[in-house]
Amino acid sequence: MNTLLTVNIFKHFWKHFLNVLLLMLLVFQGSVTAKQGSMDWESPFFQDHKLVGKIWDTHKNKWLTSKQFDKELLYYDYILLGEAHTNADHHILQAKIINSLVSAGAKPTVVMEMLSQQTWQDQPQTWSKHDELKQLATMLNSGWPWDLYVPILKSITRHQLKLYAGNISSDELHRWSNDQGDDKKTTLLHEYFYTEDNFTVLKKNIIDSHCGHANQGFVNFMSRAQMQRDRIMATSLQGKDLPVVFIAGSGHVRNDYAVPMQLRRNYKQTSYLSVAFVSVQEGEDDPQAYLQNDSALYDILYFTPSHTNEDPCKKFRKQLKNMHHRQTP
Repeated sequence: MNTLLTVNIFKHFWKHFLNVLLLMLLVFQGSVTAKQGSMDWESPFFQDHKLVGKIWDTHKNKWLTSKQFDKELLYYDYILLGEAHTNADHHILQAKIINSLVSAGAKPTVVMEMLSQQTWQDQPQTWSKHDELKQLATMLNSGWPWDLYVPILKSITRHQLKLYAGNISSDELHRWSNDQGDDKKTTLLHEYFYTEDNFTVLKKNIIDSHCGHANQGFVNFMSRAQMQRDRIMATSLQGKDLPVVFIAGSGHVRNDYAVPMQLRRNYKQTSYLSVAFVSVQEGEDDPQAYLQNDSALYDILYFTPSHTNEDPCKKFRKQLKNMHHRQTP
């Protein structure tokens, strides 16, 4: 009797031990999978940040799963994808969005800020080889990190999507600025559908982005340049096969001014989604903190690791110092 009891206890213990062992194995495999997933990120800084890979809906104040986000994209005519130009992960995610739209049965048109209308006007709308597309884009629109845009170019050529230039060339922008002269602010605001508040925020952002080192003349020029570029890019989205995917810097897809405002006020378009790919900041875990005190700044925030951990103002001061040294006899 005692022997039988001992055997039963041993069997019960062994079964419990195997269940615990199996559970530990599953947990271990899950942690390995998560760790392997993090290695897919190209940007090296803050890959373990709490927000990395998460998608925040700023209107509903909730997180979206990837499937929910992909479904959300299907409701809009214009999908505005704002990036940090030198963050490789942003371009990988942009390409995934294009692929997702195609998988859902859409045939999106792609418009890129990186291509100027003046240099791209005689180029074909569709391409079959991404390397040929990259080579020509690099030659005609230098200054952009085209190696990082390869995932997008591959998606365009793989699915035979139409590609259009969205921007105005720098030379054309300067000619336009010289022709305009010094328009009064009221005329400028009326022409570009700006309010005083829009204009104030725009100038403040230009000053902040140059770390307080921009003089008034430079701020005035950059403000007018931003307004003109946004209007040109909003115009470039019109008349295209829908949906349109717009690839641009995050500053051009913000809702308070820039392309979304031009779509609303100039073209009476409301079916757009403004998505900002956001490089996380060390120690900042609140998604609202990335919205510059404006909860409607973007419709969606998609968080990624950061491509740099350098203070941009320190970097800017170094550049200014180097420029000063070069100019000093």
